[in-house]
Amino acid sequence: MNRTPHHSRPLTWTVVPLLCAALLTACSSDEPADAATTDAATTSSGATASPTTATTSPSPTVAATTSPAAGATAAPAGDEGPEDSFRTWLAASRAPDTATACAYMTPELTDRMLGELTAQGLPGITDCPSMIELTAGLYAAVGQSADVEVALVEETDEHAVLDVAYASGDCGKVVLVPGAGHWVLDERSEERC
Repeated sequence: MNRTPHHSRPLTWTVVPLLCAALLTACSSDEPADAATTDAATTSSGATASPTTATTSPSPTVAATTSPAAGATAAPAGDEGPEDSFRTWLAASRAPDTATACAYMTPELTDRMLGELTAQGLPGITDCPSMIELTAGLYAAVGQSADVEVALVEETDEHAVLDVAYASGDCGKVVLVPGAGHWVLDERSEERC
């Protein structure tokens, strides 16, 4: 019997990468204007002026947060920068701590991800908490590591851009915008590999 690599993998190995791409990097072709310039510089030179890179496993304990304030345009005043906000979201999305994970996502990102997952025929995903619960269960079922390298590419008062590389081999650009006391992942994030 001649089997293709796709047919020889268990179903969870087919579904989890799809969910990882949707949940962790939220594919999109929209970019902030400044990020397009920064991405081009990063691609052509192979490095940015001074990215910050670190590898960690996120802590399973995260603090409760509030939803982003409508119309927030200035960088959050708290100690949590874009990288820490991303790590808080990642830890919450794996725990799962649905209230925290959802509070670290814009409504537009949540809506787009729900649409992508629903289009794939995954049942029972009706809102952000059900999406976080499902994906956390899938990560746990396959034992996928939460180890991640995060590099800050750009930070302004309006947005921040991170390059993110997971131990699983997935990587992407994560765009965050100011929220209420923390940065929030938005719909301009995209998968890169």
